[in-house]
Amino acid sequence: MQAAPSITASLLLAFRNGETWAFNEIFTVYDARLMAYAAKICATRQDAEEVVQDVFISLWENRLGIEGPDISGWLIKVCRNKALKSLRRHVFQADISTLPDLAATQQNPLEQLYFDEIEEYIRQVIQTLPPARKKIFLMNREQHLSYQQIADELGISVFTVKKQISLAIQHLRTTVTPYACSLALIMLPPMLN
Repeated sequence: MQAAPSITASLLLAFRNGETWAFNEIFTVYDARLMAYAAKICATRQDAEEVVQDVFISLWENRLGIEGPDISGWLIKVCRNKALKSLRRHVFQADISTLPDLAATQQNPLEQLYFDEIEEYIRQVIQTLPPARKKIFLMNREQHLSYQQIADELGISVFTVKKQISLAIQHLRTTVTPYACSLALIMLPPMLN
């Protein structure tokens, strides 16, 4: 991303001095470019919009600390970092049971590969759960039984069911999230083309 001809030294000086009209000019020049960049990384368009909004908020808040005659490098770096953080958060907060459905909707073969790989890894991690926890978790996620139904069927308390499912999800998140993020980062360069 090169500095646009309309981003002059005097415009940057006015921006650094807190002139809102100068900020608006910079926003006009970079908004669409940053949105296109963030949309390639983020999981959803809404996430990309939030990332770009956060980038411009950071730009305004850090205007005195940004040095040099060109701010495009700073904008790209901040946008990339915020977009990757958003992607990690999206993967971390994803309902694990929806990943197979997401995989089925992907059109891009690389995205399909990504979701297939994650799905297989999740299945492997589920198999490593303690037997009782695995059974409770699968009854809830695959058989779609309520906590009460599981408790009644197994003769245990609802509290025990909640605790076991919570521990299973916590284990999956801490085990799967780093793997998913690493895989996403490995696959992002080809996906961005």
